[in-house]
Amino acid sequence: MRKLYSCLILFLCSTIYGQKSFNDFAQFYPIGEDPSVRYMTSYTKQETILFEANPIIRYSLYNNFMKGLMDENQKHTQAWYIAFKPQLRMYTDNSLPVRTPSYKILLGTQHLFRINATNTENQNFWGFSLESGHYSNGQDGSSFSELYPDGSPEGDAIYNTIDQSTDLSKIINRRSGNFSTNLTEIIFNYRTYKIDDDNVPKQLHSFNLGYTLYHNRFVGIGNFGGYTPNDIKIYGRHRLSAGYEFMKVLQKLDDKRFSIKQNLELIEKPHQSVNPFRSESIVTFYPFTKSKTVGFFVSYIYGHDNYNLRLVDSGHQATFGITWSQFPPFSITNKL
Repeated sequence: MRKLYSCLILFLCSTIYGQKSFNDFAQFYPIGEDPSVRYMTSYTKQETILFEANPIIRYSLYNNFMKGLMDENQKHTQAWYIAFKPQLRMYTDNSLPVRTPSYKILLGTQHLFRINATNTENQNFWGFSLESGHYSNGQDGSSFSELYPDGSPEGDAIYNTIDQSTDLSKIINRRSGNFSTNLTEIIFNYRTYKIDDDNVPKQLHSFNLGYTLYHNRFVGIGNFGGYTPNDIKIYGRHRLSAGYEFMKVLQKLDDKRFSIKQNLELIEKPHQSVNPFRSESIVTFYPFTKSKTVGFFVSYIYGHDNYNLRLVDSGHQATFGITWSQFPPFSITNKL
């Protein structure tokens, strides 16, 4: 139990350091996931999840979102950064509590373009996020056997026994199975803010449409870190995603706010036992007036898992936890 709490404190400190502080909004990124720590129910009886931590860190190379959004003459704002997106799950296993953690190391850029004039009640933007890099779990075992290393003749021979009727969730190597690929993801975003007399956003509608490609070369150049031919047939090269978020500030409750999100993902032509669909519905409430980025959330998930090679698991999940929002209560324009 002491190790559990030590890991949790480490995750929280890493996230806080990467974001600088709960109230530091200089490195605002409008598109992407929020860091979080959450309890999750389990997809399978083979293992029980204790909690999951997503301490997302973005190291900014250039970011003028805050300055640009407050300048009514600025039609284009942007950011360039390096993103580190670990995904770590603690299981109820004394000998090996953290299994096959995920690591994404990505080069990224985000852009927003102002659509309408700033002297209106509604401010509309369209933009995009482009990220490319490496995604793996740092393991060296065969994906479907704990007895053989990844890439060994014995491990590769197991793939010859897999057909479309094989239940991969039952045979997957959950302790040391290798997962590795390079990826590129582009997300298009349209958002509209409703602002008050002080030009502070009080309501948000945001729509995402994305595409992810798994490929061999790192950022299209480096010949390392790619997938194996046997594995890509199972988890598929192409993914489509869509998302919607509604946020509202509750002025009668001292400007506390809440958000509702719906995210969808579809994998093109994975193995027959992999559910290609994933849906996550999230409700978040931000109860603090002095630390407005800190929120508590609950969510419901249906479909395939998103924890590297555990995408072969599927079903229903309930989660709840704490998050650090990337939507700060800033002014979109300077009021004269």
